[in-house]
Amino acid sequence: MAVKFFPEPSHLEAYEPMDERLRSPAQTANSRPDRFFDQIEQILSSYGVNSNWQFVLPGGAFIRISIEIGGRRIELASAHTLYERNGRFIATERGLVALDGRDPKQVLANESQAFRNRRIAFENILALVGARVPENLGQ
Repeated sequence: MAVKFFPEPSHLEAYEPMDERLRSPAQTANSRPDRFFDQIEQILSSYGVNSNWQFVLPGGAFIRISIEIGGRRIELASAHTLYERNGRFIATERGLVALDGRDPKQVLANESQAFRNRRIAFENILALVGARVPENLGQ
Protein backbone atom coordinates (compact mmCIF):
# COMPACT_ATOMS: atom_id res chain seq x y z
CA MET A 1 0.00 0.00 0.00
CA ALA A 2 1.28 3.46 -0.84
CA VAL A 3 0.03 6.91 0.12
CA LYS A 4 1.41 9.91 -1.74
CA PHE A 5 0.70 13.60 -1.31
CA PHE A 6 0.85 15.73 -4.46
CA PRO A 7 1.18 19.36 -3.34
CA GLU A 8 0.00 22.30 -5.33
CA PRO A 9 3.05 24.53 -5.88
CA SER A 10 1.95 27.52 -3.78
CA HIS A 11 -1.45 27.04 -2.14
CA LEU A 12 -0.71 24.33 0.43
CA GLU A 13 2.87 25.11 1.37
CA ALA A 14 2.29 24.02 4.99
CA TYR A 15 2.21 20.39 3.90
CA GLU A 16 5.42 18.50 3.40
CA PRO A 17 5.66 16.13 0.45
CA MET A 18 4.73 12.64 1.55
CA ASP A 19 5.35 9.26 0.00
CA GLU A 20 4.64 6.45 2.46
CA ARG A 21 4.77 2.78 1.53
CA LEU A 22 3.32 0.23 3.89
CA ARG A 23 3.78 -3.49 3.36
CA SER A 24 2.16 -6.41 5.04
CA PRO A 25 4.76 -8.60 6.74
CA ALA A 26 5.52 -11.87 4.98
CA GLN A 27 3.08 -14.51 6.09
CA THR A 28 3.84 -18.06 7.04
CA ALA A 29 1.38 -20.92 7.33
CA ASN A 30 0.91 -20.17 11.04
CA SER A 31 0.97 -16.36 10.95
CA ARG A 32 -1.96 -13.99 10.94
CA PRO A 33 -2.17 -11.11 8.44
CA ASP A 34 -1.34 -7.65 9.73
CA ARG A 35 -4.42 -6.13 11.42
CA PHE A 36 -3.83 -2.86 9.55
CA PHE A 37 -4.37 -4.55 6.18
CA ASP A 38 -7.39 -6.43 7.53
CA GLN A 39 -8.87 -3.06 8.48
CA ILE A 40 -8.19 -1.66 5.00
CA GLU A 41 -9.97 -4.63 3.42
CA GLN A 42 -12.88 -4.21 5.83
CA ILE A 43 -13.25 -0.52 4.95
CA LEU A 44 -13.21 -1.24 1.22
CA SER A 45 -15.75 -4.01 1.65
CA SER A 46 -18.03 -2.07 4.02
CA TYR A 47 -18.30 0.87 1.66
CA GLY A 48 -18.49 -1.15 -1.54
CA VAL A 49 -15.27 0.26 -2.96
CA ASN A 50 -14.01 -2.21 -5.56
CA SER A 51 -12.70 0.12 -8.25
CA ASN A 52 -10.54 3.20 -8.66
CA TRP A 53 -11.93 6.59 -7.62
CA GLN A 54 -10.71 10.14 -7.81
CA PHE A 55 -11.78 13.62 -6.84
CA VAL A 56 -8.99 15.93 -7.93
CA LEU A 57 -8.96 19.56 -8.98
CA PRO A 58 -7.00 20.74 -12.05
CA GLY A 59 -3.65 22.04 -10.81
CA GLY A 60 -4.60 21.37 -7.19
CA ALA A 61 -3.10 19.32 -4.41
CA PHE A 62 -4.40 15.82 -3.71
CA ILE A 63 -3.59 12.60 -1.92
CA ARG A 64 -3.39 9.27 -3.73
CA ILE A 65 -3.79 5.96 -1.91
CA SER A 66 -2.69 2.91 -3.90
CA ILE A 67 -3.82 -0.38 -2.39
CA GLU A 68 -2.75 -3.87 -3.37
CA ILE A 69 -4.57 -6.50 -1.35
CA GLY A 70 -5.67 -10.01 -2.22
CA GLY A 71 -4.36 -9.85 -5.77
CA ARG A 72 -6.27 -6.69 -6.65
CA ARG A 73 -5.19 -3.07 -6.99
CA ILE A 74 -7.33 -0.05 -6.19
CA GLU A 75 -6.30 3.59 -6.40
CA LEU A 76 -8.17 6.28 -4.52
CA ALA A 77 -7.18 9.90 -5.13
CA SER A 78 -8.84 12.90 -3.55
CA ALA A 79 -8.41 16.55 -2.69
CA HIS A 80 -11.48 16.80 -0.49
CA THR A 81 -9.71 16.26 2.84
CA LEU A 82 -7.28 19.06 2.01
CA TYR A 83 -9.72 21.68 0.74
CA GLU A 84 -12.52 21.08 3.24
CA ARG A 85 -10.31 21.73 6.29
CA ASN A 86 -11.10 25.43 6.43
CA GLY A 87 -14.85 24.77 6.66
CA ARG A 88 -15.68 27.08 3.76
CA PHE A 89 -15.91 24.48 0.98
CA ILE A 90 -17.32 21.00 0.41
CA ALA A 91 -16.45 18.54 -2.33
CA THR A 92 -19.44 17.32 -4.32
CA GLU A 93 -19.69 15.20 -7.44
CA ARG A 94 -19.78 18.43 -9.44
CA GLY A 95 -16.62 19.83 -7.82
CA LEU A 96 -15.67 22.03 -4.91
CA VAL A 97 -18.51 24.35 -3.84
CA ALA A 98 -18.76 27.09 -1.22
CA LEU A 99 -20.81 26.18 1.82
CA ASP A 100 -22.10 29.74 2.31
CA GLY A 101 -23.37 28.85 5.79
CA ARG A 102 -24.93 25.53 4.78
CA ASP A 103 -24.41 22.39 6.84
CA PRO A 104 -21.88 20.09 5.07
CA LYS A 105 -23.94 17.01 6.00
CA GLN A 106 -27.00 18.45 4.29
CA VAL A 107 -25.02 19.29 1.16
CA LEU A 108 -23.56 15.77 1.04
CA ALA A 109 -27.02 14.25 1.56
CA ASN A 110 -27.81 15.37 -2.00
CA GLU A 111 -24.87 13.42 -3.43
CA SER A 112 -25.04 9.79 -4.56
CA GLN A 113 -24.51 7.08 -1.97
CA ALA A 114 -21.56 5.76 -4.01
CA PHE A 115 -19.84 9.18 -3.85
CA ARG A 116 -20.44 9.49 -0.11
CA ASN A 117 -19.19 5.94 0.47
CA ARG A 118 -15.97 6.54 -1.43
CA ARG A 119 -15.34 9.77 0.49
CA ILE A 120 -15.82 7.98 3.81
CA ALA A 121 -13.66 5.02 2.77
CA PHE A 122 -10.89 7.41 1.68
CA GLU A 123 -11.11 9.33 4.97
CA ASN A 124 -11.09 6.15 7.07
CA ILE A 125 -8.11 4.65 5.23
CA LEU A 126 -6.22 7.95 5.48
CA ALA A 127 -6.94 8.02 9.24
CA LEU A 128 -5.50 4.50 9.60
CA VAL A 129 -2.38 5.53 7.72
CA GLY A 130 -2.17 8.71 9.80
CA ALA A 131 -2.27 6.67 13.00
CA ARG A 132 0.59 4.57 11.68
CA VAL A 133 2.69 7.44 10.31
CA PRO A 134 1.34 10.61 12.02
CA GLU A 135 4.39 12.82 11.53
CA ASN A 136 3.97 12.82 7.75
CA LEU A 137 0.27 13.68 7.63
CA GLY A 138 0.42 16.91 9.59
CA GLN A 139 -1.53 15.36 12.46
